[in-house]
Amino acid sequence: MTDYLNFTYNTGDPDFVSAYDELTLWSSMFGLMLLEHIPLATDIRKVLDVGCGTGFPILELAQRLGPTCTVVGIDPWQAALERLRHKAGVQGVENIEIHEGDAAAMPFAADEFDMIVSNLGINNFADPEACFRECARVLKPTGRFVLTTNLRGHMHEFYDAYAETLRVLGMAEATAALQEQQSERTTIEDLQTLFERTGFRMHQVHARSMTIRYASGTAMLRHYFIKLSFLNGWKKVVAEADRRRVFSELEARLNRAAETAGGLDVTIPMAYVEGEKRELAAPFGNR
Repeated sequence: MTDYLNFTYNTGDPDFVSAYDELTLWSSMFGLMLLEHIPLATDIRKVLDVGCGTGFPILELAQRLGPTCTVVGIDPWQAALERLRHKAGVQGVENIEIHEGDAAAMPFAADEFDMIVSNLGINNFADPEACFRECARVLKPTGRFVLTTNLRGHMHEFYDAYAETLRVLGMAEATAALQEQQSERTTIEDLQTLFERTGFRMHQVHARSMTIRYASGTAMLRHYFIKLSFLNGWKKVVAEADRRRVFSELEARLNRAAETAGGLDVTIPMAYVEGEKRELAAPFGNR
């Protein structure tokens, strides 16, 4: 049963956008972590949300910071921004500005923002270093740069089963491609290096893990968000001609593990990271 391998999507399709949650269950885990730690103060007057998508966290921050603060969103996904505009109108959120654009070349002045925030945005930046340098350019010297991300080791239960499947099927040569996918996830140490290369230093870090539970491997591999965000990458580990054989064995292996354990749990290591420009920054309340 590998029908999920045929899943495709078109982000420009109005039906896709209309059904797309601005805060999927996946993103909500990180969103709650972001809202738990992000600075919220009355002297924060202008905030930038990089990768605002269809509305989080821009709409929530605009309301939590209040009408004295303007929250600006930038994203290249035009259809999502139309959805955001519609929701802002319905919700009556007026203290936002929306820009279609690339975070690596933003149309903003230097030192314009008190805070820059990105919920899981780093996972989707084509050139994270260029984006971080732009953030350093448009952030005030006393500002804060806030992001959330998942970390290396995410879903290790799935990746372990995938690696064992490749070994059993005599396809160990594909293991390198699988490991390369895993290594694409960042670490706190990698983020610290990226911060330092682009004009920031880490101010604080909060890390924890969450668990996503499924009844079986069959349920996991058919989950909409899994198909949307991860399946294409997993498919590319092996040649197209081998995919049905590999995923049939992988699915069966995950199902056997779920039967033994009473379900399939996958671990999601998460981080909230807050940075400041390398020049000494004052606390928000002391500016």
